[in-house]
Amino acid sequence: MCTIPPAPPPPPPPQITSDINANIETQRPNDAPTITFDPDSCVWASEHLELREACIKNSICIYKAPFKFKYKYIESIIQVGPTCGLVAMSMLANGQVPPSEMLNISKQEGYTCNGEMFSCKNMVKLAEKVFNLVNVGDVSYTLEYGGLFSSRIIEKLLNGAILLVPYDADCNHSPCLRNGHTAHWALICGVIIVDDPGDTYESDPRNVYVLCKHGKSKYLTVWNLADLERSNKNLMEFSPKKGADGLTYILPVGGIGGDDGLRNQFLIFEGL
Repeated sequence: MCTIPPAPPPPPPPQITSDINANIETQRPNDAPTITFDPDSCVWASEHLELREACIKNSICIYKAPFKFKYKYIESIIQVGPTCGLVAMSMLANGQVPPSEMLNISKQEGYTCNGEMFSCKNMVKLAEKVFNLVNVGDVSYTLEYGGLFSSRIIEKLLNGAILLVPYDADCNHSPCLRNGHTAHWALICGVIIVDDPGDTYESDPRNVYVLCKHGKSKYLTVWNLADLERSNKNLMEFSPKKGADGLTYILPVGGIGGDDGLRNQFLIFEGL
């Protein structure tokens, strides 16, 4: 008699797990191979989830705590239209003056037509009006000319200062060099000194990173401060593409690369 063996049992279904502590994959600097980090990565930043995520994503101080760091949480606001500077100012004021009101004030004062802010001097004037409207403590603000990557500014950041910096934004919004054609504004709300700098912070440009917020992303990001300074210094001219888009923009005398523009200038806020 012929018998047919029974069919084998079906394989068990794949196991699905949900582990909030799953490892995170990221890239190390200098195009090193992909490395999987365990949940203990950046434990020095455990009290600041946003900071920890940004450092893991950018491979900053994964294996050890930085020599020094300072970080102030700022609630993100996403910009609508060319209002990056106004949105950054609104974030600085804890959203107490929304971007729409910033836009109305700036239009009334003749600083902008569409939300663009191509003058650091006008941004200082706007800051004065904004901080007269809100109660955020005894804030001082000044316009700085040059010296973004300097021991003086780094020490101010370590003491809690916040910077408002114009720069050229790449496709991922990080600093780049496009002669000012992609001018953007960012808030600098912290700083990381990776290793002991010795006598001066300027001794190693790859040792100093800043923590940044801007209107094109809800996430905290980390940029090299020397790269940001180079981008700030290359804001030479208004974008020809924008100049041909049919909109009216308010440009300072001498353009964005002049004394009344953006190049090699930024604002510093203390007391927030």
